[in-house]
Amino acid sequence: MIDFIEGVLAEKSKEGAVVATGGLGLALFVSHPTLQALPPVGKEVKLFSYLHVKEDVLQLYGFANRSERDIFLRLIAVSGIGPKVALAVLSAYDPDSFVRIVASEDLEAITAVSGVGKKSGQRIILELKDKLAPLAEGLGATAGGDGGGLAREAREALKGLGYTTAESSRALEGYAAEEPSLEDMLKYALKRLGGK
Repeated sequence: MIDFIEGVLAEKSKEGAVVATGGLGLALFVSHPTLQALPPVGKEVKLFSYLHVKEDVLQLYGFANRSERDIFLRLIAVSGIGPKVALAVLSAYDPDSFVRIVASEDLEAITAVSGVGKKSGQRIILELKDKLAPLAEGLGATAGGDGGGLAREAREALKGLGYTTAESSRALEGYAAEEPSLEDMLKYALKRLGGK
């Protein structure tokens, strides 16, 4: 396995990046958060990597950190989930958010990702819940990842304002209060959404 690739960022586009190293230009597919974390073209970059081998093609995937790659590898191990869908999940949710979503069996949040239908979402939850449980324990419960009533109501309210389910779930991540209220949740989420 190629653990990481280090070199000069030669190009970046919507789909990925090209890293120049050792006289080669290596094209890597990356998630949206990794793309945002890349330095300007011409600067040094280090991406953790995964080489996907198909019958007729080799594809490199790059990740800003090991935890993102770990979630990617767990996702592509799920029956019927390929690299493209796994990358879409990582573009919608950071690794901690995804772990919380799976732990709370939030099917609505998972199926909000383009390319993930109800059956695929159920399979992701079924196959990954136990595997991700140790990681979920360390994160604790938050509003964005719980499948409970208040978070669901808050997501619906945000969707009514034109935000997607994925944007709403990300905006609610990290909300914590001794006595949570829908009004406080919405204020928290809207403040985060406004800060983009």
